[in-house]
Amino acid sequence: MRCGLWTGVLLLSATAALAQDAPPEIRQFDIATIEALGREMYEQDQYVWHATDALMAIHPAAEMQQQKIHGWIVAEGPTGNRVRYIRDGANGPEAAFDIGIAAGKWDISEPRDRTLNDAEMAQYRARILALSKVARPCSDRYNTVVLHDPEGDNWLVWALASSTTPKTWFIGGNYRFTISKDGNSILRTDALSRGCLTMTEPPTQPDKKLAAQFSVQLVSKLPLETGVFISLQTEVPMIVAMPDRAMWAIAGGKAFKLDEKLPEPPAK
Repeated sequence: MRCGLWTGVLLLSATAALAQDAPPEIRQFDIATIEALGREMYEQDQYVWHATDALMAIHPAAEMQQQKIHGWIVAEGPTGNRVRYIRDGANGPEAAFDIGIAAGKWDISEPRDRTLNDAEMAQYRARILALSKVARPCSDRYNTVVLHDPEGDNWLVWALASSTTPKTWFIGGNYRFTISKDGNSILRTDALSRGCLTMTEPPTQPDKKLAAQFSVQLVSKLPLETGVFISLQTEVPMIVAMPDRAMWAIAGGKAFKLDEKLPEPPAK
């Protein structure tokens, strides 16, 4: 399903949807945690994206394929985070390249010791496990973001639907997994939407600027961290209608409730 921006038809269909659906139980965080997770997701995604561009500028796709590189993790180190690209080694997954920032520039190296430590291996397993458990995929391409669970020692892994169509992005189709510390077990699966909703930016007009993207969320009583992430990624504020018809705005990494509500559906 593709959704327009600020159209009367969308508002009417949103009202009908809210009248028929109640939110299922998903793991819920408070607004401060939602905002923090969304910002951390965005920062990790941007870091990995630019690191990948730097790596591909030196090692083209054909070489990466030849080395059987098939994933990455974000490793924590004494000098800051680095992206470790993973390949198949003789004894299992191992580090192929490390990319970090040194003196304001991308530093790309091949590690002398390619062995993944316990935490790195757990993160790698958690990513692979999450991607294998997307029950109803909305795209043939999914990206992952992995963060430490703010409420324990486990992992939070997001499987995020990705579009190859220019200026189009997924609002729906995303999943959040709570995965055990060792990366071996899924403790909870949260589908963060009911369908495969996408947004497409309309053609540029000299006298107009895109004000916001509008969507309806039926899976929780509060906005989601994916909304914060998407708004930061697209640089477009988001207006979200909730199951109780409350309207929330997401902009600049913050989520706040608006005074307005969607109207009640007409009586039958």
